[in-house]
Amino acid sequence: MTLEERLALGQRLAVGFDGLTVPEEYRALVRRHKVGNAILFRRNAASLQQLRALCAGLRELIEGETGHPPFIMIDEESGSVSRLAPIAGETPSAMAIGATGSEANAEAIGSLIGARLRAAGINLNMAPVLDCWSNPANSVCGNRMFSADPERVGAFGAAYIRGLHAHGILACGKHFPGHGDTDVDSHLDLPVIDKPAEAIRRTELVSFRRAMEKGLDSIMSAHIVLPAFEKEHIPATLSRAVMTGLVRDELGFEGLVLSDGMEMNGVTKLFPIPEGTRRALSAGVDICLICHSPADAAATCEHIAASAAEGRFDLNENRAHCQRILARKAGLWTEPGDPGDFTGPEQTALSRRIMAEAVRITHAPVGQPLPPLGPDTVCFGVPMQSASFASDQVTYTAVDSLSEALHLRNGGLIPDEDKLRGAKNALVVLSRHADLPRVQEAALRLLEQGLPLIAVGLYTPACLAPLPDTAWKITAWQYDRLAVDAVIRLLKGEVECA
Repeated sequence: MTLEERLALGQRLAVGFDGLTVPEEYRALVRRHKVGNAILFRRNAASLQQLRALCAGLRELIEGETGHPPFIMIDEESGSVSRLAPIAGETPSAMAIGATGSEANAEAIGSLIGARLRAAGINLNMAPVLDCWSNPANSVCGNRMFSADPERVGAFGAAYIRGLHAHGILACGKHFPGHGDTDVDSHLDLPVIDKPAEAIRRTELVSFRRAMEKGLDSIMSAHIVLPAFEKEHIPATLSRAVMTGLVRDELGFEGLVLSDGMEMNGVTKLFPIPEGTRRALSAGVDICLICHSPADAAATCEHIAASAAEGRFDLNENRAHCQRILARKAGLWTEPGDPGDFTGPEQTALSRRIMAEAVRITHAPVGQPLPPLGPDTVCFGVPMQSASFASDQVTYTAVDSLSEALHLRNGGLIPDEDKLRGAKNALVVLSRHADLPRVQEAALRLLEQGLPLIAVGLYTPACLAPLPDTAWKITAWQYDRLAVDAVIRLLKGEVECA
């Protein structure tokens, strides 16, 4: 390939790497293959000062080698998918925000995140999630979705985007054309949405349409099979019928189309990363994400160059996609924002307020008040968040925090007879986790024995569904300190329950 052709191809890739500084392997990739964009993860962020320096280094490297500024991307949705929470603070999940019923809250969180990203030097946020929670068994998205109502998802997503735009941050709606009605995580396998095309248009596509109408900058493709639109058993990311026919021809979307991670099993169970990426780019994806390995990205560039020589990759189409990307880059800001916008008391107070509005007692037996809690209350439940492979798994145990703050007996995962001896009631923590069924069974046994029980759901309401109406149920949406603090304040009577 000529230098011009390599530059055009490089604009169509975004590549991740390990470490807190730009590694030599990544520098060599950019020098040789002119890769024009980067994607960051929690592994790349240790402090604001370090992150600003990293982003400045990426801009200098990529602009110096390609002549154009990079998109520097990150998944900073809020809630469980937050790469910056350890250094900036936790924020309410999309489902928590949706539970407040306030689009203003969605815009406020979008603005909070936009200010953080601008301060760090990041210009493209892989958010909001525009999937609809139409399948309660959904594991990959769960509390990352605003609602089960597609119109509501579109409205809240548009509000969140306004918040990002206020700080010059581009938004990427995901996971097109909709990952909500799946029970398979595309990080692990290839989900299939076997619904008629009209049903998909009435549900999954509605939220994306609404966000597109309000200025959505880009969308991220989903690695899901859609037989209604694509005859081959391939993910939407690799389907020209979806990525071009549906996105461009039917919906008329003029923004950028980005892929989900090309290393995910939803692709690699069918094709190696280089071939999967070639197919995605040929299908109409503007930028493919290779999130973990510069070596995989280099192999992909070599593979596509060979494919072009064999006539299996259209260089004229490649140039047109590059021009769309560069047109969008023309308006990027060049200087990061004020470091003081990264975090602070006002941001913390905003997140706490919205979380307090979201946490609620969703059921009380015959309207009874919550039983008094204290040393005769045994607290137990799942030991940590485990939402999906997209989430950042953090070692944090809600049972420990609740037991300490409320002076309860810490019963661990499943309380033994000693912990239960003389207990007057119990508090159980439920969330998505491999041990959830065991914890639910233990809670059911206590209810059968007549022990009053409060169940706290730190994920979607689905984790509370198996418990009967004899239990008090509190929905708190996410497994982190922000949500647990709101639960503690509710149980102490310090905040009113919605």
